[in-house]
Amino acid sequence: MNITTTEYNEELYNRLYEQAITLFSAGNSNHDIEEALSKTTNDAILVAIVIAEAKKVHYETLRKKGYVYLFIGSFIALLGFLITCINFNTGRGFYYAMYGLTSLGICIVFIGLYKIIG
Repeated sequence: MNITTTEYNEELYNRLYEQAITLFSAGNSNHDIEEALSKTTNDAILVAIVIAEAKKVHYETLRKKGYVYLFIGSFIALLGFLITCINFNTGRGFYYAMYGLTSLGICIVFIGLYKIIG
């Protein structure tokens, strides 16, 4: 069974790419990932390309999660604001909505922004 150089390079690229995605998900630094990938191959260009592609995909995933947090936090903060406005002159307690829901929503928004920025 003959394996051409192109097939070998694609197989090696896919193996390195999966390893890099796993290491990024585990929270490893770029230097640690580069060292781990360099143990598999001596091709520095291939390692750099794999790290760049894996980093792009990893940060794209984080941005998507960040947008979800941003939307949920905004909705909770808006809900707290609306409950406060509706109950302001009714004599009912609105402090939990004003301070609780709004603060919770703002905290979730900041978590989302943190994930978006990376």
